Amino acid sequence: EGASVVVLVNPGGVEEARLADAVAPWLEAGGHSVEVLRLADADRAAGRGPAGDLSAADLHGADLSLSLGGDGTFLRLVPLAYAADVPILGVNFGRLGYLLDVEPDELEEVLERTLAGGVPVEEREVLAVTVNGDVTPAPGDDRSLEGDGTVCPVGERWWVALNEMVLEKTVPGHMVSLSTAVDGERFLEYKADGVLVATPTGSTAYNLSAGGTVLSPRLAAMVLTPVAPHLSVDRSLVLRSDQVVTVRVLPGRPAVLVVDGREAGRLAPDAEVVCRVAARPLRVVCPGPRGFAAPLRAALTHGRYP
Repeated sequence: EGASVVVLVNPGGVEEARLADAVAPWLEAGGHSVEVLRLADADRAAGRGPAGDLSAADLHGADLSLSLGGDGTFLRLVPLAYAADVPILGVNFGRLGYLLDVEPDELEEVLERTLAGGVPVEEREVLAVTVNGDVTPAPGDDRSLEGDGTVCPVGERWWVALNEMVLEKTVPGHMVSLSTAVDGERFLEYKADGVLVATPTGSTAYNLSAGGTVLSPRLAAMVLTPVAPHLSVDRSLVLRSDQVVTVRVLPGRPAVLVVDGREAGRLAPDAEVVCRVAARPLRVVCPGPRGFAAPLRAALTHGRYP
């Protein structure tokens, strides 16, 4: 019996569109069903994100989700694939593609092995991010998910982060004051450009740029890192995966919540963000073999793997 594959295409990429047009009939010829999701120019002009008004319902019942684009396209697919509990395979059309394992000319061979069950699926930790207090949602594409009683109460909104959540300043040239707590116990207050909490996968993204500690992607942990702190501790804090981090906006200036590079909303003073590792991981197709050192070397030297 054939598999059901959902393909998300970066709408701005000519080569991505060509590959989607080629791989869809190839999959159908192999007895599989395929749905290609992309935006019309009118939707893009309206300011929607790279997947418009897609929802997890677009992936329910699928056996595999496929991202054709760079890291941004892959990250757009993450909350949808996570909510639908569908494995995700990324094809690299970006510059570095640290999250992506497959080059375009390898896709058909990798898909053939994947759909035959010959490619391992790796579990990656993700953060569950919730907000308490006064928040103004960002305009445009809403990437939050609805609580089902496990991560947060039914109906409450939350965000899934494969890389990181960042609470950062909104006023150029001025810092924001943030207070942190771990498992409800007061930790440090920062006057800084922001504070981020990253997963092991995301420890080589913004966290690395901010001078944070790099974690092995298979480690069960998360890392708390201040961004350009002023006259305060600039060290990262590595935490267990069962701990909870709270970041509160102190009086003075608001802050903006950014999840995996996308603005989620603006928080007024006294609002807080709560981060925990979600109970269920994200499933990522890893054709491999791929170690830790080579892609990390590429990230550190801004080169291409290998």
